[in-house]
Amino acid sequence: MVKSFHKNLRIRTFAMVMLLNFLVILLISIFFQQRSLSFFEREFATTLYEQATTNGQRVDAGWQSLYQVTVHAAFDPKLQALMQGDAGISSEEVAGLLRNYKNENPLIDRISLYNPATHLLIRSDEYQSVQTLDGKGDRWAACITEQAGRTPLLAEDLLGASPKKVYLYNQALRAPDGTFLAWLTVTCSERSLYYEYLAALNQEDRNAASLYTSDGKLLTGSLPEQSAVSEQLGAKIRDHSGGQAHLTVQGQDYLAVWLQLPFSDTVLCMLKSQGPLKQEMMQMQLLCILSALVILMLSAVFLYWISLRLAEPVEKLAETMQEVGRGNLAVRAPVKGDDEISYLSQSFNEMLQRMNDLIEHLATEREQKKEAELKALQYQIRPHFIYNMLNAIRFAAMMQGARNIGNLLADFVELLRASTNRHGAFVPLSEEIETLRHYIALQEFRLLDAFDVAFDLQDEAMDCIVPRMILQPLVENSILHGPSEERSFCHIQVKARCAGSQLILTVRDDGQGMTESCMRMLEQGQQTTSERAHGGLSGIGVHNVVERLHLYYGVQASLHYDSDGRSFTEATIRLPISRDKQETQAPAESDD
Repeated sequence: MVKSFHKNLRIRTFAMVMLLNFLVILLISIFFQQRSLSFFEREFATTLYEQATTNGQRVDAGWQSLYQVTVHAAFDPKLQALMQGDAGISSEEVAGLLRNYKNENPLIDRISLYNPATHLLIRSDEYQSVQTLDGKGDRWAACITEQAGRTPLLAEDLLGASPKKVYLYNQALRAPDGTFLAWLTVTCSERSLYYEYLAALNQEDRNAASLYTSDGKLLTGSLPEQSAVSEQLGAKIRDHSGGQAHLTVQGQDYLAVWLQLPFSDTVLCMLKSQGPLKQEMMQMQLLCILSALVILMLSAVFLYWISLRLAEPVEKLAETMQEVGRGNLAVRAPVKGDDEISYLSQSFNEMLQRMNDLIEHLATEREQKKEAELKALQYQIRPHFIYNMLNAIRFAAMMQGARNIGNLLADFVELLRASTNRHGAFVPLSEEIETLRHYIALQEFRLLDAFDVAFDLQDEAMDCIVPRMILQPLVENSILHGPSEERSFCHIQVKARCAGSQLILTVRDDGQGMTESCMRMLEQGQQTTSERAHGGLSGIGVHNVVERLHLYYGVQASLHYDSDGRSFTEATIRLPISRDKQETQAPAESDD
């Protein structure tokens, strides 16, 4: 029965696939000739347009580089100063500056400065860099002033030894007070630009690339200016700044694609002959038909064998593997029968079960480790600070007759309650600031007013949730290390503000500063020698802040130090804004 079922499935699968192949070949034979031409023309046009876009970007970048050199030179203060010098113009220095700008871009043929009032011409050429022009200067001034904006001007080079066409950009060189000094002109040989960007695109009579103005005037390219195809393209460009069209020139069919370049407003046009395309399409049609026949015969043998047993079981197993690849480890492969595929499916299911058990075990261990680390960091308390404060309060009671002791004890109790709190690692910033005020009051009493603290707190930031005791180590660091022998009193400023999706907390002091190596050690969570010597409320100082930020937020939070090493130190904490304790609350330890 099993063999009969497989045989029936094989025959049906074979018959269906063979029939489908036959229908596909028949449809290809009927419709390919009708549809392939338009399809390949679209693809051909798309490819040609992409090629035109790529090369147009290169041409436009060339125009932009020439324009940037023109603008930079026209606003060069040194060039302006040399051209308006009271003791006369230093022509050689000006020519040297122009040569420096010319060397910035290999496309530049010449940079010149011409003053129509004095007919003085200064060029970047090594030979005859300074000349005095008469009538030619007036013609040159009339020519270059036709150029404006970012579109280059195609003109005859009146300053060269031999006549040639050049592209030019022109800018007025003015003094800082706006006084006109000279016309600054950057020229590029028309042939240089053609060979740089367009020559490689031309392939005899099959491909052609040309550059036009937005009004359809030919600038450069392989097409003759007075040719029929050039005139047709110029007319189409005047009608539309971008598009494609079919042209017939001397019995030859062409596909033309043109687009306007955004920077220079020039139009790049690319022409490609359609004759080779049609020949290639005919060859492709014949090749496709022959390939289909060969595939039909080969598939008759191959499909008969492959449809025997592998089709459905392998597909089910593959679907299961794809689900596992997407992260769904709860899926299982169906197991039917006792053949090799069934054995493989069963082994795969057992492997998935072992993976689930292992992942669950690792997740449990990781959560326990993280919880232990958080609790260990949060509840480390050194009694050294507590003993110091109790002694200070005891001496105050003896000397002052118990005045102000109540306030000091209240501050100390509140600070002790905050540092040993076992019901959550996060508090609103307003509560954190209140705890910090208690700590500051105790330290002011203990250190006999050796510092003062100012607060600059944005209202929007006060309800943001922050890790408990996150600011105290930073303020403690400023109190302990800020004062020096030269400056016994230290000013400390605490800021809090919201910037986008971040809460920024800053502690700045005007103390003795900090070395670069010390700042980097603190930022990396390492205890410095001075920090270990002084101790503090937690006994672990700033590096406790770094470790908690890493455990709570990962890479979303950071601590950064800045100091000039002598007059200030600034610590900045950046962490994501949260106004819900449940979003960031670390696991709290029970009171038992």
